[in-house]
Amino acid sequence: MVKYKSLTTYKKEDYLEIEILKYLQALRQPTTRQQLAEYLVKNVDTIPNDSMKYLKSRKTGKEYQPFMNRVGFALTSLYKAQLINHPKRGITVLTKLGYNIDVKNKKYIHQLVMKGWGKDN
Repeated sequence: MVKYKSLTTYKKEDYLEIEILKYLQALRQPTTRQQLAEYLVKNVDTIPNDSMKYLKSRKTGKEYQPFMNRVGFALTSLYKAQLINHPKRGITVLTKLGYNIDVKNKKYIHQLVMKGWGKDN
């Protein structure tokens, strides 16, 4: 079983991309980033319940949510891979490709993401 907290930043994003796709495929309707994050924390066993907590930046002193940053990057990657779309500000939906993709094929999803970011792999 994956231990979310022990993953690197990039591996956390990869992991969240798959979990987001699974949720959106099951939900089959638009959702917000906040609803998505709350679902992940409450329903994905490997993500700690305290993931939504705020931390204080050492550089700026401002509070932020590291988990929401990871969710944001995962959503951006899925968007660049053309697996999700944002029909309105703050709303996320699956594209046709996103509905039909096999979430078990992590390698293919990762290839789509890397292509979307303009990287070969």
